[in-house]
Amino acid sequence: MNICALTPTGNRPEGLALLGEYINAQSYAHAFRWIIVDDCDPATRIPFMRTGIDVEVVRPDWRWRPGMNTQAASMATGLVLVPDDATLFVLEDDDVYLPDYMITMREAIACAELIGEKDARYYNVTTRRWRVLPGRVHSSMASTVVRGAALTLLKGLCANGMTKMLDLNLWKTFGGNKMLLSAHNVIGIKGLPGRAGIGIGHRASFGMIDKDNTLKLWVGDYADNYDIFKAAA
Repeated sequence: MNICALTPTGNRPEGLALLGEYINAQSYAHAFRWIIVDDCDPATRIPFMRTGIDVEVVRPDWRWRPGMNTQAASMATGLVLVPDDATLFVLEDDDVYLPDYMITMREAIACAELIGEKDARYYNVTTRRWRVLPGRVHSSMASTVVRGAALTLLKGLCANGMTKMLDLNLWKTFGGNKMLLSAHNVIGIKGLPGRAGIGIGHRASFGMIDKDNTLKLWVGDYADNYDIFKAAA
């Protein structure tokens, strides 16, 4: 199976460094290609990756500025390098991917062309607030894997400049076999330094205050990676 991963990034060095750690720790140990589209200056330092991960960095013609949403443009740029027969993982630069994520999704993608995780978990590491967003009809882009007709559709949506609710439109439009898993191997992290995010999870009032060490319950020792980002009391 031809595996590719795509990460749009820029001005999130801490996030990309942690993503590299999570990718290196995946129980999926086979070779794959990781395409990183970096649209900010200065260029982000690329983590040292294990043998078998072929990293390709793309620097598009534009540079992100505050207020811009370059998700679709960056995705479209990276998707040009993804063969039509590939299985594509979208790995976002500010999320936790637990070690069994890739191997679980690789097994599931054999039964469908569009797969993801339901009931997305989000955690803001600055405000220490969390929330679970019920998802029964679509998955966030960060936990979506595509192949075949779903990959073709994703390429079309991004090339056409779909800048809002890309994940929802992909899942709503795709008419082929799709599947949502209850694996909870992805946790959407909000509040990292650098480039501001576009989702509601970055708002100060988002979710509930963490009184029960929720992040630790979700991600185990990976929670220690985020202690330095906690807002001053």
